[in-house]
Amino acid sequence: MSETRDRVALIVGAVLAVLLQVMLAPNIAVFAAMPNFVAVYALLVAIVRPTTSGPVLPFVLGLTFDLVSGGPVGAMAFLLVLVTFLASRAFMVLDNDTLFMPLVIFMVGMLVVETLYGALLMAFGFDAGALDVFIYRALPCALYDCAIGLILYPLAARVLALATPAQPGSPHLR
Repeated sequence: MSETRDRVALIVGAVLAVLLQVMLAPNIAVFAAMPNFVAVYALLVAIVRPTTSGPVLPFVLGLTFDLVSGGPVGAMAFLLVLVTFLASRAFMVLDNDTLFMPLVIFMVGMLVVETLYGALLMAFGFDAGALDVFIYRALPCALYDCAIGLILYPLAARVLALATPAQPGSPHLR
């Protein structure tokens, strides 16, 4: 039953991320910076569930983002699969049971996603220089995504974290 609950929580979160990306993100854009709820959710899942996060959820979310946003199809899907894999492995190695490491891994991951997405946009015909893409698109979007991630991380850690098996006889609080 717990596995079904975990899977439903992941799917509901993914649907909410896509709905927020489609309906809310264009309305809360500040200048050229629009939040990427899909990337935030995919990276949070990779950090909160590093041992069980696979490539399917980031790929589907990234492909959905590509189809909705009008960017190059497959770019965000590729980046989310790559960065979520690297983030989950980095979290497994660097986790020290503090709040600092997940947030640093999340922020670095978001900066990498937004910077590489800007580079892919330039490669596929976006008419701007590399410095302009970094300063006016990648950096503001990454900062916006980090702010949203900082708000959503405690919720994701509570809802999406896998239950750790307790030793027999130890109290279990819920």
